[in-house]
Amino acid sequence: MSLANTVLTYGDQSRKEDVVLNAIEYLTATENTFQTAIGKTKAIDTVHSFLVDTLDTPGSLAVAMGTDFTIGAGTTPTRLTNVVEEVARAFRVAMPQDEVAHYWGGESETDRQLTKGLKSWGNALEFDLIRSTLVSGVSGTTAKMAGVIQAISKSTNTTAQTSGTVFSATILDGLMALNWTNSNGDVATELLVGGIGRRIIDGFVQKSNVVVNTPSSIANIIRTVSTFETSMGTVRVWKHRYVDIDGTDATVRVLGFRPEKLATAYLLKPSILDLARSGAYTAKSVYGSATLEVKNQDSNFFASGYLRSA
Repeated sequence: MSLANTVLTYGDQSRKEDVVLNAIEYLTATENTFQTAIGKTKAIDTVHSFLVDTLDTPGSLAVAMGTDFTIGAGTTPTRLTNVVEEVARAFRVAMPQDEVAHYWGGESETDRQLTKGLKSWGNALEFDLIRSTLVSGVSGTTAKMAGVIQAISKSTNTTAQTSGTVFSATILDGLMALNWTNSNGDVATELLVGGIGRRIIDGFVQKSNVVVNTPSSIANIIRTVSTFETSMGTVRVWKHRYVDIDGTDATVRVLGFRPEKLATAYLLKPSILDLARSGAYTAKSVYGSATLEVKNQDSNFFASGYLRSA
């Protein structure tokens, strides 16, 4: 049958577009596990310094009766430093854009962009707290902090396995054992892994040592592992999108940390700035400056080089 002279929807420029029930889905989720877990403190300079000291190696301090005491060697604190990084997410919105009607209701486009900017600022800080490499800021370069992977790095707590090594419960046991030795018992309590690492850990066979009575009707199959308990300590397992990025990192990476030994040091806490304008637009920025403070490197560990396959 011919459709000639029939008014069809195709090509009708006056119809209202379908935008999935008028909702807008932000494609990038908020990632703030690390900065939420660690402490907060105040930086007073763009180069943030913090002092660390050590106790004597444990041993006997017995003395003979009536003899002079042996004077032990005194030590003074050593200084760790990090650079404060300025973080800004600026945007501009044309004034007419705030006046026209949109599918998202009464919220102006400036307010919507501000909401997005706040989320993006938080994601950017989280990204650099994890992955940033130190840049001093001299000679006009952009200063960047040392993220936790670089800032905790020592020969005793950072390792790169031979590519092709399969991450396993035995390896995680070994990492915790080394961590216990190096940290004098102040072991990591949190473990950040990427999606593949999470699936590998979920497949660990040492999930339970108790008998489970299976009900007649199974509604849920639980495959995940929320904590991993070893004789050296227990870590909670978290997925994190920035520790191990598929397509960027060649191998699986894992980060163990103890929250009270780390802190975000703010020089300027995040705020919303109104920027100067010279036209019919609104200009704003989310701005703040911060760095990572590491109170004890030995309470944390980082390992990479594991086979990228679950």
